Amino acid sequence: MIIREFDIDDIDEITELMKKLCTLKGQEFDEIRWRDSIENRMKKDSDLEVIVAFDKLTEQVIGMAHCSIRVSDEGSRFGVVSNLIVKEEKRRTGIGELLMRHAVDYFRRNHIHSIRLALKTSLDKGAKILFKKLGFEEVFRIFELTL
Repeated sequence: MIIREFDIDDIDEITELMKKLCTLKGQEFDEIRWRDSIENRMKKDSDLEVIVAFDKLTEQVIGMAHCSIRVSDEGSRFGVVSNLIVKEEKRRTGIGELLMRHAVDYFRRNHIHSIRLALKTSLDKGAKILFKKLGFEEVFRIFELTL
């Protein structure tokens, strides 16, 4: 298995991963909008990297994470990791940790000094364990009212 940057040939496989992630989060998934968005952002946005875990034996993408660089209201740059997912049958094998370590390296190369991510409390407790293992700390909670 290798961790590498997304290639346009991976679009079908990361789309399937994204569908699964949206299902887990209870969100709707607009496949056409997703494909258009990821293709356009990857062409234009140098502050975005999609990292994939690629199984060389099966020649399949088995995990992904989106890394983006953003600017705060005060003008400081920070990293955001989103859409981290590993295929269900490959979870608990260290792939998520490898993806996250690669993300951290991406941000270091881009001189980013803090990384943020959001974790839905109802989702996998293993993710919370992983993030704490990597040194992430909970700094605030978000409350939501669904209307």
